[in-house]
Amino acid sequence: MTETRLFPGADAAREYMERTFRHYADPASVAPLKGDAAHEVAVGPVHAGVIEPGHFRFQCMGEDVYNLQIFLGYQRRGVEERIVAADGNVARQVALAETCAGDTSVAAATCISEILERRNGSAPGAAALAVRSLLLELERVANHVGDLGALAGDVAFLPTASFCGRIRGEYLNMTALLCGNRFGRNAVIPGGARVTLDAAKRDELARRIRDAKRDLDGALGLMFEEPTVLERLEHTGTVPRDVAERIGLVGVARRASVELNGDVLSRAQVRRMEIEEAHGRIAALLAGEAPERTQAAEPSGEGPFSVVASTVAAWRGPLVHAALFDDARKMVAYRIIDPSARNWPGLAWALRGEQISNFPICNKSFNLSYCGTDR
Repeated sequence: MTETRLFPGADAAREYMERTFRHYADPASVAPLKGDAAHEVAVGPVHAGVIEPGHFRFQCMGEDVYNLQIFLGYQRRGVEERIVAADGNVARQVALAETCAGDTSVAAATCISEILERRNGSAPGAAALAVRSLLLELERVANHVGDLGALAGDVAFLPTASFCGRIRGEYLNMTALLCGNRFGRNAVIPGGARVTLDAAKRDELARRIRDAKRDLDGALGLMFEEPTVLERLEHTGTVPRDVAERIGLVGVARRASVELNGDVLSRAQVRRMEIEEAHGRIAALLAGEAPERTQAAEPSGEGPFSVVASTVAAWRGPLVHAALFDDARKMVAYRIIDPSARNWPGLAWALRGEQISNFPICNKSFNLSYCGTDR
């Protein structure tokens, strides 16, 4: 959904953007614990593999975590400024948005496309909306499958970890079948989509979905029916409902706290629920059902400067992009708020009172992006 607000001047519009899309601020200082058993454990900002830089500082009494401080922003690439500088080069703007967080490429491309469509007065047709919706659901399933497999690996339950590693690849390959890229890049564009869903692709996707879903049900059944796995995940890293609402959690994390018990098991169960819901939407799209067309909000306020915001239901939660345009419809500012920016405080809360050895499964149950908000 897109929304437009009008402002009498650029300063007022910029102030609105900064206030509305303010990101989670890192703590400026850390008060040390006192006592013979008090100590701190530092993790990062340099991590093994390909993880983005981020620093975690655990304040502990023995093995128990009393507080977790999370410091981000070690690697800022200037994506927002580059999108503004590329105004007029739509292909580059979309590519920049897609690469801000590679695991959310389709959602990001949809956000910036909706913003540019609002500026240009264009709208995608039903066929293009179907392609967008299908790509979004494949992106959702692939990431949830990967996260559940990784969570199984963190508790040393290798059957599901191994199965999900392969099955995630199947969903990525379905995305490649549809648009030529496993992460859905260069498929969603302002005004529509570069690819079409013809009868041959529709039939092939339906066959692949059926086979992959059968294997996935078996893999997840093993995990969610294994008592040793459930014992490890249940009552671990709990964020109560009132806390989730107070600190503003979104997406998977909020749903787990509001609808279930807010622990690691709940966040895993929500992913499984969203996989089922996504398959229902995919089946409807492949059957030819028209995708839901959200009603864009009418402009509010008055003035020559406009802020256009787009919110897309990405797999982690609501992804929000916003652009500031002057009276000549020139883009003068851009802001991105990844759902991770809302949920990092939830991870810090989940570790309170936990043993530090529970950090890996708590962290994986959130699986937040270090780079989705490039601030």
